[in-house]
Amino acid sequence: MLSIYSMAIDSTLGIARHYYLSADGNFNNSVGWGSAGVEWNGTVELTEEELKRVHEYTDLFGEYNIHSNNCEMFAWYVKTGKRFSGQTQEIRVTKFGAALVQLVQPVHTVRSIKYLEIEKSIVNHLEDNVKEIRQKKLIEQQAERDDFWARRDAERK
Repeated sequence: MLSIYSMAIDSTLGIARHYYLSADGNFNNSVGWGSAGVEWNGTVELTEEELKRVHEYTDLFGEYNIHSNNCEMFAWYVKTGKRFSGQTQEIRVTKFGAALVQLVQPVHTVRSIKYLEIEKSIVNHLEDNVKEIRQKKLIEQQAERDDFWARRDAERK
């Protein structure tokens, strides 16, 4: 049976916490919500209803936002069907901190992550092509030097 767990988010200096669902509290076997979307780690057993809620979450509530659509809201929704975030509703310092973090935190949707992966793939392919061209150019330059020295040595004999 899944329960909701949390851990401090270092980048917020402990102002905010990351909430996730796990059977034993082990983050390595959990499901959560973050700027990259749904975050699966290891093995997590969900009921059919919980799995349905995981899959519908993005369509119902949109992009991740630490202030208005955060990991705690996701965990509560998956577990109970209702969104709740004590860190943005109850504690003024935490609410203020979450509002500040949302201004600088990158937010990705499933679609934007897909495009980032495509972009990375294209960049990697281009970098590989540039490396190959540079390597060929170095080989050509070395062949020209070798030819120069071979001709020079032939003229001396």
